[in-house]
Amino acid sequence: MMFNPWLVESWRLGTVLVALFVIWNFTGNWLLATLLPLTIYISWHIYQLYCLERWLNSDLKKGEMPDTNGIWGLIVQHIYSQKQLQRRHKKKFKTLLKKFNSMVSAFPDVAILLNQNKEIEWSNQAAKKLLNIEYNRDRWQYIGDLIPVVKFQQSLSKNNFHLELNYPSESHIILHLIPLGKKQFLLTASDISQQINIQRMREDFVANASHELRTPLTVIAGYLEILESSIAKELHEPVLSALSQATRMKQIIEDLLVLSRLETTQLSKYNCTIIDMSAILVNMINDIQKTVAMDNHTLSLETDSSLKILAVESEVNSVCLNIIKNAIKHTPAGTDIQIKWFANDTGQACLQVIDDGKGILTKDIPHLTERFYRVNVGRSRQVGGTGLGLAIVKHIMERHKGYLLIDSQPDIATTFTVCFPNSLNWS
Repeated sequence: MMFNPWLVESWRLGTVLVALFVIWNFTGNWLLATLLPLTIYISWHIYQLYCLERWLNSDLKKGEMPDTNGIWGLIVQHIYSQKQLQRRHKKKFKTLLKKFNSMVSAFPDVAILLNQNKEIEWSNQAAKKLLNIEYNRDRWQYIGDLIPVVKFQQSLSKNNFHLELNYPSESHIILHLIPLGKKQFLLTASDISQQINIQRMREDFVANASHELRTPLTVIAGYLEILESSIAKELHEPVLSALSQATRMKQIIEDLLVLSRLETTQLSKYNCTIIDMSAILVNMINDIQKTVAMDNHTLSLETDSSLKILAVESEVNSVCLNIIKNAIKHTPAGTDIQIKWFANDTGQACLQVIDDGKGILTKDIPHLTERFYRVNVGRSRQVGGTGLGLAIVKHIMERHKGYLLIDSQPDIATTFTVCFPNSLNWS
């Protein structure tokens, strides 16, 4: 049967008072009547404190719990319940920590836990394989002493960095230092040597294959042009078709070579010149209106003649031609195309091409800059598209620290916007 502990304690206090009056009644001595019951009551509480302290020192073993009731019994029960809860949580956390350590230890990437002094507190197995850092041997060692690369050691003065190194030997690794709270850091490292080698092989293959194909295609196209003017009428159409396909293949190869060059070369402001985009666009629109657009599309141009950029002129020409021709080739006859050169709200120089054609579905927009992606394969081949134009635009804009935005509403309008950093801020 469970009793209310405060009720039990009230009965004890009542007993003390009754004892006080009984002793006073028999002895007539108020001092004795007061001190004796209170001394017994306080001594009993001191004994309970002694039992509680001894039990706490015994790591709260259930068999050594003080056998009492009232308020002391309630305190003991609360302490025991909290201790049991802590033990369950501790056991659970130990299990989770063990699983986490096993998982991180088996993780293919390097994970090293550092203290505020950049000394090793923990590392996984991958650290030994890639960086020759062993937890048992190198614990509490300064990480800068174990990775003897000047660039890495200089970066350790920062609390957050992303770094690429050729280390160890011929390996190519990416190191990332991440702050964990105020006094710890997580250093991760990934070996990307295989990806780098595959990328180089792909680039070499594209470049070599393109160079090898360009010469025979030029020869084939030359012979087809000769045949076009000398063969019978019934063979004229097949030869023209073959010549068209050879020309298209040649253009694909040229675009692949451009992409390969963009991927394998670095750009700095020293390769750039100040470009008057207004003048370039005026001449380009005149030429396009006479050739590609002819009388099928209406082109309008608005430019800020004072707005100039620092860029590579040949690459800027490629950007302009690609997005303007793209609007012409992939919209029906009669489409109005607006071309604008202006400074946006953040001071960036932007070229915007807007057409009122059929538009592009939302699901297709994220894929437009992928190589060889076509919204309409049949139409792309019909108009001579290679599927590489927007990929080239994207690469050039990234090289110039700019960006490409595509926005389209089906049957209303499509907008292509490329923005360059202001020439005064380009570095």
